[in-house]
Amino acid sequence: MAGSVLDEEAEKLMDYDYLLEKLYKKVPPKSGTSEYRIPEPQIIRIGSQTVIRNFREIAQALKRDPKLVARYLQKELATAASYEEESGQLILNVKVSRKVVNQFLQLFMKTYVRCPTCGSIDTKLLRQERAYMLKCEACGAEQPVKPI
Repeated sequence: MAGSVLDEEAEKLMDYDYLLEKLYKKVPPKSGTSEYRIPEPQIIRIGSQTVIRNFREIAQALKRDPKLVARYLQKELATAASYEEESGQLILNVKVSRKVVNQFLQLFMKTYVRCPTCGSIDTKLLRQERAYMLKCEACGAEQPVKPI
């Protein structure tokens, strides 16, 4: 009797589908791999300047420091900018449309937020000496990224 129970267990361990099902029960589901949306930029144009009113909320949705995201936009738009911490607004010294700002924010998310291995947004941007590394909290992958 005891031998047949052991034979059944050994047979289960040889069954691929059984083992795969057992593994899927233990592995937690991926988070953040579905389509992730950042808030639509609320833009006001004042003369030759563009103000992004909800910039702090955008940076929080990206899980990045607003000053880092502001520096990225400055570099990509080739303009000066100032981030007001009290109001959470970013003032760009150039006229730019909502569509262009949104495209650069999507590119920022693809390069500096989303894990290229598993697609998760649960990442951290680490600076190691002169290089930036994107470390995924979900799968553990590390990827070097362009400096900002």
